[in-house]
Amino acid sequence: MGAVDTPVYAMLPVRTGAARAEAAALAQEATRWLADQGIDHPAGPLVALIQSQAIVTGLYDDEELVGCLVVHVGEDLPHWSHAYPGPGVRVSLVPPVPGHDDQAARLLALWLADHAAQHGLEWVWWEIPAASQTRPTLLVLLRDLGWEDLPAVRRADGERVTPLRLRAELRPAPTVAISASANAFPLPTVRAR
Repeated sequence: MGAVDTPVYAMLPVRTGAARAEAAALAQEATRWLADQGIDHPAGPLVALIQSQAIVTGLYDDEELVGCLVVHVGEDLPHWSHAYPGPGVRVSLVPPVPGHDDQAARLLALWLADHAAQHGLEWVWWEIPAASQTRPTLLVLLRDLGWEDLPAVRRADGERVTPLRLRAELRPAPTVAISASANAFPLPTVRAR
């Protein structure tokens, strides 16, 4: 009987100070790479979330952090999501960088869609800065990864952002490629009425 292949990727909670520092460094590095391509995507808000008490989850490739997200559990969904009915969850991600290896970003999007669907959710929500001339390059990549961009809106704090949504749907592939601890990304389960 042959050996069972174990997934190379793992979704794990980011809890320790050292792990959060590594996640913050990944966010800052992605921002530098984006800036090199003329894409303005400030790392400050995401780094502040990572360093706070927020729930942070990392995507690890053979124990190396290659992706990171923060889940906004218990927060009201933003006003712009109300035009699209159905339960969802809002996340903040370290953005992928156009032209770099997007395997981790692709797997993360697939896993998010699958994980949300398993919990009875319909959408995963995210927002990125609505920078004018630099935004299309990043949006092309995000669309390719399954994210749908909506018209830019202004948040209560005055910042213009581009809302993104990812449809939750069961995807068997991520469970083969990614192992996940039970507490990696806690989501509420939506029960049928």
